[in-house]
Amino acid sequence: MWKLYRQELKRILRTRSTLLFLAAALALSVFMAWVPVTFERYAYEENGKEIVIKGPEALALTKQMEAPSAGEVTPEKLAQGLSFYHKNLEIYDDFYNEEFPLNLRVQEIYPWRPLMMRLREAMADPVSGMAPEYTDISADDALAFYDRCRSHIADLMKLEQKNNPAAQQTAVQMYEKVRTPFYYYPGYGSNVAEYEGFCLFLLMFLCVMITAPLFCCEYQTGADDILRSTRHGRRRLALVKILAALSIGIAAFIPCMVIFQLISNSLFGWECRQTSMQILFSVVSLLDLNIGQMQNLVMLGGFVTLLSSISFVLFLSAACKNTTIATGLAIASALLPSLFYMLIGGSLGSYLRVLLPSGGLGGSNALLYALTDFEFLKVGPLSVWTPWLLLIIPALEIPLFLFLTVRTYCRRSM
Repeated sequence: MWKLYRQELKRILRTRSTLLFLAAALALSVFMAWVPVTFERYAYEENGKEIVIKGPEALALTKQMEAPSAGEVTPEKLAQGLSFYHKNLEIYDDFYNEEFPLNLRVQEIYPWRPLMMRLREAMADPVSGMAPEYTDISADDALAFYDRCRSHIADLMKLEQKNNPAAQQTAVQMYEKVRTPFYYYPGYGSNVAEYEGFCLFLLMFLCVMITAPLFCCEYQTGADDILRSTRHGRRRLALVKILAALSIGIAAFIPCMVIFQLISNSLFGWECRQTSMQILFSVVSLLDLNIGQMQNLVMLGGFVTLLSSISFVLFLSAACKNTTIATGLAIASALLPSLFYMLIGGSLGSYLRVLLPSGGLGGSNALLYALTDFEFLKVGPLSVWTPWLLLIIPALEIPLFLFLTVRTYCRRSM
């Protein structure tokens, strides 16, 4: 069997399309890691003229500018940042009017902005959910920041899940495990995290394109009829193809994600991995994770989704008569979760997104966004947070679709 496995692996890797897809995956992992740094922008005023710097140099200046916010997010630090906001709002009323000096904004407003956004979020009105103006937040409010965070999650869940008391209770219990104080290290933004999800989606898409023709291409050429008549048997041939497809997917995933993480974290700073999710995304993010742990969880979800998608496409390939149909269905399986989630919406769109093998990767349906959301789905009497379903269901679907692949291939008539 292992000799057959090696031969099948060589056959797939000798295919020009496979080599092109694998090369594209490696190139995209580099490209996706690099692109976010090109969007960095730093502006200041010199001799009455606005100077704009972009790219890695702008990132370095931004990290230097936000240094006062770096490290442990203490109530005292929040109160200090709020004092700068109050002082300047008394003079200029608005940070973004034409009279506000750009250099003053860079020196006294931007350094505290990441922390002030979270402070304002935590002080949201419990009934309307609207965040107050900075002038309506006092120094005492800033000093009570972490207490307000814990009351805000209960208020928010009453708005987000008003008809689901079980979800409200679950969210509050989850947030009780979030440790304080939070930490913030400038440089790494939410858009950088999004590109990790994009990279994982493209990797999954390329792998299913490699997988789609594995069975049906031999149906078309008639080679399968010859192979079935040999002493190796149908079941063994099916297992060999499955192992080869999964091996290629795993072999593509590991170097691509290692390359992505090395480049991305080296550009934005490895210390940024210690930033709390609550500071980067939402002050009431439900998991007690820093950015490094979040990256690892998103990669784990991407890996499970990749294997689940490959398993599903193997089943499609075994069931289809030609490569055109199998490839079309493989493309549809990769794209449909995003389309269902955006176009159908509501509970139905969420359930479809969770049940489809590739539901954890894509656009707004991706696991990354679910980790920062407060969506709960009812599974029988339980209310389950969506990210757990996006991890568990694809893992359960892997053996299911592999079993169906073997069964479909073995039962196919010559």
